[in-house]
Amino acid sequence: MTRRFLLVRLPFFPVERFLKVQRQTANRQKPWWDENTNTKKEETNKGPLVLVTHGAKGTRISALGPDGLAEGLWTDMKLNDARAMLPDLQVRNHDVVADRLLHNRLGLWMLRYSPSVALQGEDGFVLNITGCAHLFGGEVAMAHDIQSRFSAMGFTCRLAFADTVGAALALVSYGADDVHILPRQHNPNSLDNLPVEALRLNDETVTLLKRLGLKLIGDVRCLPRSALERRFRASKKSETKTKITGLTQAVQWRLDQLTGSITEPLDYITEPQAFRATKQCPALALETGAVEIALDELLPSLCEQLRTAGMSARRFRLTGYRADGGMSSVSARLSAPANKPENIKRLFKDKYERIDCGFGIDLFVLEGLLVSPVSEVQPDMEAPDNAALATSSLAGFADVVTNQSAQDSVVRLVPNESYVPERAQRQAPVNIIADWDAWKSVQPNWALRPLRLFIRPEPAQVTAELPDSPPMQFVWRKRLRKVVRSRGPERILPEWWKDNFKTKRSAAFRDYYDVEDADGLRYWLFRSIKDEPTEDGDEMVRTINWFVHGLF
Repeated sequence: MTRRFLLVRLPFFPVERFLKVQRQTANRQKPWWDENTNTKKEETNKGPLVLVTHGAKGTRISALGPDGLAEGLWTDMKLNDARAMLPDLQVRNHDVVADRLLHNRLGLWMLRYSPSVALQGEDGFVLNITGCAHLFGGEVAMAHDIQSRFSAMGFTCRLAFADTVGAALALVSYGADDVHILPRQHNPNSLDNLPVEALRLNDETVTLLKRLGLKLIGDVRCLPRSALERRFRASKKSETKTKITGLTQAVQWRLDQLTGSITEPLDYITEPQAFRATKQCPALALETGAVEIALDELLPSLCEQLRTAGMSARRFRLTGYRADGGMSSVSARLSAPANKPENIKRLFKDKYERIDCGFGIDLFVLEGLLVSPVSEVQPDMEAPDNAALATSSLAGFADVVTNQSAQDSVVRLVPNESYVPERAQRQAPVNIIADWDAWKSVQPNWALRPLRLFIRPEPAQVTAELPDSPPMQFVWRKRLRKVVRSRGPERILPEWWKDNFKTKRSAAFRDYYDVEDADGLRYWLFRSIKDEPTEDGDEMVRTINWFVHGLF
C-alpha cells in the first residue's frame, strides 16, 4: 500500500488563539451594562492586530492575521516600520509558551484521525493516514470534517494530501487552495509550478537560485545533478568549496524528499500514558475468590505505576475477559485521587460477585482512569480522638457510601457560574471534580467573600450620609453598630438572561460594602436598589433596602 500523508496547517494560529482567549475572557468577565454600540464601533474601526516579540534587534512582528497580510505587513518586520504604515495598528505581546501548549494539546486531539501524528513547526501537524481515510468516508470527507471542527474552534485551516511529506508541505504552504488532494502515485511534475521556497531551503539558497534564474521547482528539477553542481561554481578556497558543495547537496536532498526518493523521518507524538496492570490466569477463574486474588496482585503493580509517574487516579476499573469471548467489569470511584492499594481495595470488597465468570476468565485487567498529578496537601491537624472528622476519613466515608449506593447519596459544594453570591455554589455528587481554580480566575481579586454567608440576607436599618454613600451605622438583630471602616461598593447586577427575569428596569441590583464596626467585627452589607413603575406607568419609583448577607 502506498503511504499517504496529510499536512494540516493553521496559518494564523497565534493571532487566532489570542483572539479566542480574549473573547472567552470578555464573555466571562465583561458585564452587559458595560457594552454599548459606541465601543463596538470603535473596535471595528481599529487597524489589524499583530503580535510582537522583544529581542536584541528591537521589537518585531512575530505573528499577524489575514488583515495584516492584506495591508502589506510581514513577519519579522520592525514594529516602527509597521506603525509608520498603519498608525492605528493593534499591538499585543506574543505569548509563545501559551501557543506551544495549545499546539501540543491540538496534536493529541488530532490522534482521532490517525495514530501517527507529528508536530510540524509552530502551527502545523503531519499525519500518516495510510489506511485511515476510509474510516471517515474518504479523503474529501475527512478534509471537510477537519476544517469544520477547526472552524468551530475559531482557527483558519489549510490541508494537503500527498504521498510524501515534502509534497504536502509544499502544497499547504504555497498552494492556491485551502485543500489540496494529490492523487496517489501522482506525477512528479505536478508540483513544478510552485516556487523554490516550497523546497524548504534557507533564504541564502533561495536567493542564489533566483539569481541563476531558477524560480520554480520545475526549473530546478529538470537540471541533472552534474549541471546543478556546475551552476554552483566553487572557488579555490576550501571553505567556499565546502559551502557550495553542501548547498548543492541540500537542494538535491530536498528534491529527493519531495519526490519520495528519500524517506523523511518524523517524530510522532505519543498518546498519554495508560495506567493498567494485567494478569494472565494459568487456569480459568470460575469463582469470585479468584477475582479477589487477581485484584490483590494487580493493585500494587498499578499503584506503583501511578506513584512512579507522580500521578493518582479517581476511578479504577477491573475487567475480566472470559474464554468464550465475553467480558465483565466493575469500577470504583473515589472522591479524591489516590494511589495507595489500601484505600482502593476496600471499595471493591462488595463488588466481586458482580463479575460474571461464566465459563471461566483467562485475563484480568485493572485500569486507573481520571488520572491527575499528585498535589501536596497539609496533613490533618485534628487530634487522634477526632480522627473521624479528619479530611482523609471523611473522604473514605464518602467513597464507601457512594460505591455502595446506586444513587448519588453524598454531595459536595462545587462552583457555579453566577455572580450572585448565594448562587455561586451548588450541590453536586462527591465524585464530580470541583474546578475551583477556573472559578477563581473569573472572580476579580478584589471581590472578597465572607467566610460565613447567610442562606437568606437579613434586613438591617442603615444610616448613610447620602443615599449613595457608605453606611455610617446600622441596626441589625436589635443592636446598633457604628461603622469605623468601609470598603466598596461592589455592584452586582441581576442575571438578566435567566428565565425568571422580566425586565431590566424592574429587577433589583446590589451594592455590597465590607464594613467594620467599633468592636472590630466585619460585616458584608448590601444595598438593594429596585426601580418599579408607578400605577399609571408614567414614572419610575426607586426602592432602597439594606441587608446583611455575611460575616467575615
